Amino acid sequence: MQQQVVNQDNNTHANTEASNQKKQKPIFRFNLSDEMVDALLDFSKMHQFDDRHAYADAWNEWKNAPHSSKMLADEIERLQNLDYRGSAESIENKIFKSGRYYFRNKSFVKVPPKPRGKYISVSKELICAMDEHIARGINNNDNNSNNDDGQTPSPPADLFNEFCKRRVDILKIEIDRLINLEQLSEDPALIIAKIKKTFKNRVFQFLKSN
Repeated sequence: MQQQVVNQDNNTHANTEASNQKKQKPIFRFNLSDEMVDALLDFSKMHQFDDRHAYADAWNEWKNAPHSSKMLADEIERLQNLDYRGSAESIENKIFKSGRYYFRNKSFVKVPPKPRGKYISVSKELICAMDEHIARGINNNDNNSNNDDGQTPSPPADLFNEFCKRRVDILKIEIDRLINLEQLSEDPALIIAKIKKTFKNRVFQFLKSN
């Protein structure tokens, strides 16, 4: 019974010691106060385009000013009270580097998301013509493969080139229609790219469904 009490006391002491060590664990990283961040941001942006020497000279002048000097001293004391491991000089050096290498080059202005443009679809007539051409072309290739004539199926690029040669009529109508749309009127290359991308997607959809 006595041995059990001793073991319990030892366990309690060990847990207490471990808890104290956990509470006393030194802090190696720190977060600056809001006041310090605002002041550092103002200073770093003001001297954003200074070279290394000019920036350091401006920093020395700024930190020795009465208000800035007191702010730095208060910030250093605050961090040390939070058990941050480091001398006052090392803390000041870290604050300097934060301004020089982080705040000076960081943009804190949120860029509004670019609105998505209205989706433009090609005509149903063009899609039907594409599907018909793709089905005929791929099925013909399959039949040729079954006849062992050594031909390989045409890739999407070849099918598209053949489609452009055979269906000039419907392509001209579609291009004229798309040119009249404001979103595509300034760059005709976008129209060709859109038609080509649509054709490629129709090929993949056909292959996926068969």
